[in-house]
Amino acid sequence: MMPASKRNILSRGEILDDTYEIDFFIGEGAFGEVYLAKHKFMGLQVMKVFKENYFSKTDMAIVTKEAKILSKLTHANIVRVFETNFFLRQEKRYFFMTMGFVSGETLTQLLARKIKLPMNLALSIQRDILSGLKFVQEQTQPIIHRDISTDNILLSYDKEQAVALISDFGLAQSIDQLSKLPNAAGRYIYLAPECFFGTYLPTSDVFSAGVVLYKMITGMYPWEYDFDEGIGDPEEIATLIIKARKKQVQKPSVYNDDCEPYLDQVILKSISLDIETRYKTAKEFLDDLSNTGR
Repeated sequence: MMPASKRNILSRGEILDDTYEIDFFIGEGAFGEVYLAKHKFMGLQVMKVFKENYFSKTDMAIVTKEAKILSKLTHANIVRVFETNFFLRQEKRYFFMTMGFVSGETLTQLLARKIKLPMNLALSIQRDILSGLKFVQEQTQPIIHRDISTDNILLSYDKEQAVALISDFGLAQSIDQLSKLPNAAGRYIYLAPECFFGTYLPTSDVFSAGVVLYKMITGMYPWEYDFDEGIGDPEEIATLIIKARKKQVQKPSVYNDDCEPYLDQVILKSISLDIETRYKTAKEFLDDLSNTGR
């Protein structure tokens, strides 16, 4: 919750561009404030209004271009991007992005309640994540998310079984991951080693997805990190993470008896620090995961 003394950028009932009516404030994330809005013709959408420390460091022309590409992509496991635009408030420009509304919760919220998930549910969610990544990686111009984490996995409960959708495509691609954004440490623990040196590849998203699966199955991260309270320096965080990852990862089966040896191998391959031995694409990861028999 935001402090009562802080005013949100938008208010309930406010209308933007004669198109969007603000329903209510959902929350605040690393990139900006999040609202539920009613589109004049298309119904409920999620609107993210970017914080100044995001768009001041970002080429919004690139974000807009990426949003146009993403708006043409439709997949069951990707939150649809509709528009990137801006509005003026007291002569100040605010950029926003609108996306599809998912009635459910984040994977982070589910894990906060459950700690770890039943194996069949974890594998179902993971297949959804990899299906979405496979789709964008196989586009003519492959798209890399760069910020796969439990925060960016939304769970829809509209069907009998939970469906996972990847959100926030188009945000992480245009900003230096090692910039001073809130909750930096929580985001960095999902990053592949090469990301700390400015390299982002499809296999980088594979690594992040592997960390997500490890967390779902074990209730823990593959490596333990000792972050001091209030730490915010990006280089210091990166150094601590790189140091912690020198310790060998425990097989997931150590923490979950339902994890079979083959699945151990698949997960450990997905989070290999050696880029040469890791899965190169989401398709490779998904294909091996589909052979688990669950």
